[in-house]
Amino acid sequence: MKKYYGLSIVILLMTLALTSCGGSETSQGNQSERVISVKAEVVSPRNVQVTRTFTGSLEGARQAVLYAKIAEAVTAVDVREGQAVAAGAILVSLDKNGPSSNYLQSRSLYANAEKNYKKMEYLYNEGAVSESQYDAAKTDYEVQEASFKAASQLVDIETPINGLVTSVDVSAGDFVMVGQKLATVASTDKLRVKFGVNSVDIGHFRKGARVVVSSDAVEGSTTGEVVTVAASADPVTRAFQVEAHIDNSRGVYRPGMFVRINIVLEDLDNVIAVPRKAVVTLDGQPTIFSVVNGTARKNLVSLGSEIDGHIVITSGVSAGDTVVTLGQDYLDDGYNVKIAALSEGQ
Repeated sequence: MKKYYGLSIVILLMTLALTSCGGSETSQGNQSERVISVKAEVVSPRNVQVTRTFTGSLEGARQAVLYAKIAEAVTAVDVREGQAVAAGAILVSLDKNGPSSNYLQSRSLYANAEKNYKKMEYLYNEGAVSESQYDAAKTDYEVQEASFKAASQLVDIETPINGLVTSVDVSAGDFVMVGQKLATVASTDKLRVKFGVNSVDIGHFRKGARVVVSSDAVEGSTTGEVVTVAASADPVTRAFQVEAHIDNSRGVYRPGMFVRINIVLEDLDNVIAVPRKAVVTLDGQPTIFSVVNGTARKNLVSLGSEIDGHIVITSGVSAGDTVVTLGQDYLDDGYNVKIAALSEGQ
């Protein structure tokens, strides 16, 4: 009886083993027969431009920042931001009677010197005084005139250029210190923008290179030209400073505007470019899946420049190939594929 019982146990174990093996084969077979729906694109050659975008703020190509040279109270501010001014216009006036100002003293000395000079000129012409006396009076007059002009410029702050008042930094009644900023005037017919460029891209910049400048505050864009390229990087930011000028004869751009600067680094003709999302990394290698007769094929590829959400493929994919752009994360070489949507590469 024990003999028959042991034989039954052996037969039962063998039956379970065979059943298990059969189930595994069925599972593998189902995996290989599964069909995965994907979106795909037919690759075609195209001409593309490799561009880079930088940012900066516009300034006047000619710009004057006015500072206080004496510590005095502000008695008047004669301009407002956005106002057009001519060279020589007084923007800010400081207290002429203040302790730091010698305006009144200089004016008095100048007036006396002028009066004496005119008197000596008359007497010299009449032969009543010597030439040396006349020259001394003339020299004193010229010295006092220069001193009065200098004293006047310390209290009546003038703009040295024509332009637009881009900032007024004080108000009447303020007491300003030496070196404090009072106002800024910028020419607006031509504007400049400075921006930093990394060491990888700086080799593409040359004096005279064309840039396209745009701002959210202005519809459309305008062109500009690179005028200077720094030969060395800033020791703090490690970026190379580039300056470009734009024509603003229409007056639509203003100093202080935040802008984007686009430059074409490279023109690529007849290249293969696919959507960036079509490329996956498998075992550390960039990979693209293509579809051949309903079957997924794994292609190891070499990558080039990225352009507007696309990436250039330098090897591994050819024109006319159908590459998977959605669903590739679920694929492996040899999987059955159904193309749910197919588009033509542009």
